[in-house]
Amino acid sequence: MRRTLCLTTLTVAGVLLAVVANEARQDRFRIRTLELAENLYVLTSDPAEQGMRTGGNTAVLVTASGVALVDTKIRGYGEDILARVREITDKPVTTIINTHTHWDHSGANTEFPDTVDFVVHENTAAHMASSDCDDGAGFQGGSIKNCEAFTGDDSRYLPRITFENRTSLFSGPDQIDLYYFGRGHTDGDTWVVFRGARAMHTGDMMARKGLPFIDADNTNGSATAFASTLRNAVDTIRNVDTIIPGHADDPLAWDDLVDYAAFYNDLLTRAQEGAAAGRSVAETVAGYSVPEEYSDFQAPANRVEQIVGLIYEGR
Repeated sequence: MRRTLCLTTLTVAGVLLAVVANEARQDRFRIRTLELAENLYVLTSDPAEQGMRTGGNTAVLVTASGVALVDTKIRGYGEDILARVREITDKPVTTIINTHTHWDHSGANTEFPDTVDFVVHENTAAHMASSDCDDGAGFQGGSIKNCEAFTGDDSRYLPRITFENRTSLFSGPDQIDLYYFGRGHTDGDTWVVFRGARAMHTGDMMARKGLPFIDADNTNGSATAFASTLRNAVDTIRNVDTIIPGHADDPLAWDDLVDYAAFYNDLLTRAQEGAAAGRSVAETVAGYSVPEEYSDFQAPANRVEQIVGLIYEGR
């Protein structure tokens, strides 16, 4: 009788755990896979859902020797990313490039095999290894900063491959070119060009068609330098047709990036003119409106205020 009761209890408990696990799984935000070119894909969030969802967009390039990823979304999405990769190819993930350190772009780094080569800009590597880093993980509602994941035994996930201004990975149609054009969203934003696919991942240097968040306090981003960094990218990079933005659900076109650079530089000019005229930040913000030629770009008042305030401070 006791054995029967125990078996019944265990069965019920198992069913309850399965139900809970299934419900938790259903509550997770979905990943959407888009094919951009031969061997190049992007893992985005579902446009029907709202908020941060899965985090930043993840690019997937299938190379001759394995899979290269750009960004790993929020902590907890490593297995989801691997599941999507397995739907595309049976090749292993060998390389992960992080466009910058923030929790929604490098959160799942430690959920991949430690044989993966992690590649970042040298400033991003310094932030990840810092003992007092703050990568914005608090915005997720959690108490653990993402770069705290790279301590102890998990320090093996710290990037070993870094670059200063430009480097390339692989060759031929698989070649990936990495560029650093200066401070912006952070002080280590990497632009990732997939040469064969004529595509580029911008990270949060163009998160979407709207004004950026500038992380000036934690990762030395600069609202002032953001403008010249965009211009440098537009003036330097060639043979790119498709833009993979940091968060927008659908890919953009090269001309969208060109317009974005002009849109942001217009705000910089107007902020500098307001400061030179002796107007307050509030007055400059109140007088700002999106120019008609950039009417498809969003400029929420709180984001305008943050950027104008930083420009006034020379940051």
